Amino acid sequence: MYTDQDITNLITRIKVLENQLANQPQTQLPQFGILSNNFLTRSFSVWGLYFVANFLIGIVFACIFLVIGLLLGASFTEIFNQVLRGFPQS
Repeated sequence: MYTDQDITNLITRIKVLENQLANQPQTQLPQFGILSNNFLTRSFSVWGLYFVANFLIGIVFACIFLVIGLLLGASFTEIFNQVLRGFPQS
């Protein structure tokens, strides 16, 4: 099965890995407001993210509806001109 040399090699390898893990630099989380301990800071951070997301989505929808409105406005103008041409001028 396993010899004493295999177990010694494993123990040595575990010690090396533990030392490497202990010597790794600690990674710091970014200092975002959403990770704050203060409730008001967290709440305003969430509100700000929500506001920006809604603003960007609103810009996209506004552009889409503007194009649709311009297309429909141009077609309705043409229809009204045709209708007005059909009435007798007095």
